[in-house]
Amino acid sequence: MAWQALFGERATTKFAVIVDSHDAAASIVEDLMAEPAGLQASQVRLVNPHEKGFDKKLEPETQGVVRTAVRAHLILGLIGAVIGLGAWVIAYFAGIAALVLSPFFSVGAFVILGGVGGLFLGGLITARPDHQIVIHRVKAATNEGKWSVIVHPFTPAQCDVVAQVLQTSGVEVVRTV
Repeated sequence: MAWQALFGERATTKFAVIVDSHDAAASIVEDLMAEPAGLQASQVRLVNPHEKGFDKKLEPETQGVVRTAVRAHLILGLIGAVIGLGAWVIAYFAGIAALVLSPFFSVGAFVILGGVGGLFLGGLITARPDHQIVIHRVKAATNEGKWSVIVHPFTPAQCDVVAQVLQTSGVEVVRTV
């Protein structure tokens, strides 16, 4: 998948399961690890009720997040600039007077605006608003005295297996894209 080049993290998807007891959480962890998906112990994290500092369990790849920020901004900024240039070429050959009379300034404006648009999109990718849903739900569950199981699958095959196991367990599941 070409869009995966934007991300510097191995696990771009995360699952969170909210349960009422340690036994239920341990059972889910056991079910996940028993599957032949190849999940490693580091990919499945348990968050205890009222636990402080569980943010590392939710976002364990801090260096990956930095790589995502750099990659997303560079790639999308460049793509935006190219799109801006393409839009200028189309508008120029359409004979728009302002562009024909001032081609150097107008091409610069199109390329810069396209690049800035790409950079904004890179910022959105870096912010990962879909992760906020999981983070807020786990935080609320922890404050309510519930247990959370966080799963960071690395591959689409692992995502499918995790989704299937969690679906059959009949628990509350929150997932990122």
